[in-house]
Amino acid sequence: MDLALRSIISLASKKSGLKLDKYRESYLRRRIELRMRCLGISNLSEYFRYLKTNESEIEELVNVIAINVTEFMRDRTPFEFFMQKILPELSCKKRILRFWSAGCANGEEAYSIALAVLETLPNCAFSVYATDIDEDSLEKAREGVYSKEQLKNLSLELREKYFEKVGEQFRVKDAVRRHVKFRRHDLTSQEPVTKYLDAIFCRNVMIYFTEEQKEKVLRDFYEALNPGGYLIIGKSESIPKGNFECVSISEKVYRKV
Repeated sequence: MDLALRSIISLASKKSGLKLDKYRESYLRRRIELRMRCLGISNLSEYFRYLKTNESEIEELVNVIAINVTEFMRDRTPFEFFMQKILPELSCKKRILRFWSAGCANGEEAYSIALAVLETLPNCAFSVYATDIDEDSLEKAREGVYSKEQLKNLSLELREKYFEKVGEQFRVKDAVRRHVKFRRHDLTSQEPVTKYLDAIFCRNVMIYFTEEQKEKVLRDFYEALNPGGYLIIGKSESIPKGNFECVSISEKVYRKV
């Protein structure tokens, strides 16, 4: 780890109280470069100087680094809305249903979508496309092995039904895994991973984008969704009026118009 990178991690760790050096260097570098692009900063030394005089940026950086620490059915109520309102509506479609977990981190959200469909529409054919910019996260997602803490929002029944015990951890069963397709994808620079989607989950991802990047991503989501398709974002996020109508303000669910 070079001096500039080490200095950034040391400063952010000291200010946040977190041990950020536990992450792989390649992962840390990619997350720092993401913040640098947002700020228009071209090198690590310049970014370190910026951090020393802008404490709020340290919080932004820590959030970006820790964004891949997720769990199954995180913020459970959006998934309840998905299961109770959206999936029953989609059940009348006589075709394969298609979903996208955009910014899937370690895969918990993508597998949660699959679990929700399997529980709500057990005879339904469906696919979940799961993408992230970070290859290390995708590697963990493909392995599909998680701690008990990451499964804390799931009932014992669901854990026994969809996971197998591997030592002290839990592995997603093949009956779930076969529905989920992982691939590397950069939302800010690449075209949508696929089209004709019924719902897109992009939760707590766009808060790290510039306005220009956010506009690009929302255009892509609009083009990728079927007419009337759904977009589910994070509870602290918002999108401008226009191409999407709000279906649930509390769960941040929008529909393509």
